Amino acid sequence: MGYSYKTYTDTKEVMKKYVNAREGKIIYSIGKTRFMALAGEAGAIYKVGNSALVNTEVFETYLEQFHEPSRSLPKHIWKKLQESDVDRDSPHK
Repeated sequence: MGYSYKTYTDTKEVMKKYVNAREGKIIYSIGKTRFMALAGEAGAIYKVGNSALVNTEVFETYLEQFHEPSRSLPKHIWKKLQESDVDRDSPHK
């Protein structure tokens, strides 16, 4: 029997608005404690009886403030990558 693993990008369109800590740690690939701490900072936690639910829309808006712009590769690495591309394009016959 095969296993079917879903990734976040596969399920983003049907993602729940509210998740518990266990679901949140899987979706965002961080620990449960860290997820709940960030959700608390974001003000995204809703207490329902003994359960705590996190609003993913509020959480993701808060998470965007940690986004860092991408950096270009160092020149020595960039040159190696370009050289390896040239080697692949040349015939070895």
